[in-house]
Amino acid sequence: MTSLAFVTSGARIYTRLSKKQVGIDDWLVIAATLFSIGLAVPNYFFFKYEYIGFPTGDVPDSYDVEPVLFYNWIMQVLYNPILALVKSSILFFLLRLGGHRQSIRWSIYALNTFNITLMITIFTRVIFQIPIAAFWNHSVTPRRQIDGPMFYITTAIITIVTDFLVLLIPFWVFVGLKMRLASKIGLIVVFLIGGVVTTVAIFRVIELHKKFYQEGYDSRNSLGDTLSIIEVNLATIVCCGPALRPLFHKMFPRLFSGRSTNETGKYNTPSRYGNCASGGGLFHLKDMHCSWTQTEIRGYSPNGSEEEIMTYNGILRTTAPSQ
Repeated sequence: MTSLAFVTSGARIYTRLSKKQVGIDDWLVIAATLFSIGLAVPNYFFFKYEYIGFPTGDVPDSYDVEPVLFYNWIMQVLYNPILALVKSSILFFLLRLGGHRQSIRWSIYALNTFNITLMITIFTRVIFQIPIAAFWNHSVTPRRQIDGPMFYITTAIITIVTDFLVLLIPFWVFVGLKMRLASKIGLIVVFLIGGVVTTVAIFRVIELHKKFYQEGYDSRNSLGDTLSIIEVNLATIVCCGPALRPLFHKMFPRLFSGRSTNETGKYNTPSRYGNCASGGGLFHLKDMHCSWTQTEIRGYSPNGSEEEIMTYNGILRTTAPSQ
């Protein structure tokens, strides 16, 4: 699955480079993908030394827990930053779409600040256990160490809460658009596919609780330990989905084109509102310098940019950025 995440993120970067629209959200996806590739290595060795997939009764007497704990520690270091970077990328992407509304813009800023703060807190808490080697080497006396099971479950639940908050943003962004209900639902569904990732995260918490607190539960002979790698890679894949729209439009023009043959271009005449000038009737959603922002709503995007994902059939909407 790591390979699929790598290919998907690569396709995203190719698409954005071809449109000359590379932004901070794309760089965050690149960082998340690199962390994901790095996670695959300790994940492999963890599975190998922990005998994942085998009943506990079949584990040989030569079983050594030290390498298991060592690779598990590395996985902890890499796991949370991937999810945080992916969520931050999605929030910056949504900022491009709905950032012209002040209420949405500040909500995204607040949620992203909490997301990054949580990432740093978890990362430093895992790193600065004293001494670090005490996590996997039982001969070393720990002086300051986290309560592993409680820490994993608590941070996972907080992460799931932020997942739900991120999933609510598209509703807020698209609810004010004047477009057909089917088109509006379609746009929301594209972003809500991320709910699959949240579902995996919930199952992961359930498995963690069983592993640490349910007596007699054999976690080796279950899918529980595979959910972390599935979650992070699925998150990367889903994150890239909306940004791949121009590529899919290029590959399947008939499927993704919403322009009719008799489109009149009624709203494509040059116009001027206050100090906001338009070229060909098109206003970018990111224009924050004008007191009023004119947004053209239509289903076909000439340049495939995310600023025009919210447009449909030439319906014109004028909004105040301060709302």
